[in-house]
Amino acid sequence: MTRFLTTVPILGLFLIASASFADEATIKRSYIDLDWGQIHLRTAHPVNASDNVPVVCFAPTPYSGNYYKLLMQDLARDRLVIAPDYPGLGQSDRPDRALDIADHADIMAEVLIAAGWGPDGRGPVDACGYHTGTFIATELAIRHPALIRQLVLIGIPFYEGAERTERHEKLGKVRPLPDSLATLEQDWTFAIEKRAKGVSLERAFENFIESAAAWQNRSRIYGAVFQYPAEQRALLLKQPALVLNPHGNLKEPTQAFAALIPNAELVELPDLKYGIFDTAPDVLAAESRAFLDRP
Repeated sequence: MTRFLTTVPILGLFLIASASFADEATIKRSYIDLDWGQIHLRTAHPVNASDNVPVVCFAPTPYSGNYYKLLMQDLARDRLVIAPDYPGLGQSDRPDRALDIADHADIMAEVLIAAGWGPDGRGPVDACGYHTGTFIATELAIRHPALIRQLVLIGIPFYEGAERTERHEKLGKVRPLPDSLATLEQDWTFAIEKRAKGVSLERAFENFIESAAAWQNRSRIYGAVFQYPAEQRALLLKQPALVLNPHGNLKEPTQAFAALIPNAELVELPDLKYGIFDTAPDVLAAESRAFLDRP
């Protein structure tokens, strides 16, 4: 099923609702100890206790769980929200071997189970992913079905054949550390000078710093993304999935991946393109909440 959402006429209403509750959610940081190191995560705790299933948010490369800060505040009006940092990104340790998407999914399962979730804990969680996070959420749901109840997938980097190979060659090769400011110019231009309208300079600078800090580790995760057999794995997804499709440069890849998922609902967001987690977290939260709260 495909649905188109026009956000502009109702955006103000969403913003009012979000603003009135944003200060209530407290985001706390913690670490989960694994055999090889620590995984850092942010957890947004709502003021009032809730029986709603928690949501775990998986970030786009090269960013940390902080990428979801505004969405977490909105969703945490009525549920617990968790945003981990991937191994080697943000404040998480990096293991001493290369990881593919399955490895990342298994590590995230370890983290959630250690935090008390899963069939032997407080029950399953819902998963939300953007870009890299869509594949990690998908693989987590496939490999650990008792841990994940439903999914929200946003902006999916699904490419096949030569396109996938080209992106792997461009983004998946570990580069030497920068030895001049000129080497960072492209990242600065993307994060700061070409930031989407509505994204603050402070927020853009945070993203630039995280990207620079992940200079080599981000290539390792991009390598995993563009070696992931997504067209095979999507067919195995059993859980209900909401696919939100902003009309940026992942519009067509997202549509193609959604078509492969057996139980997916596709919502087109033609009014949203870039910087959406800073400019329209209210829209993303409203669509996600409506889907996740269905009986």
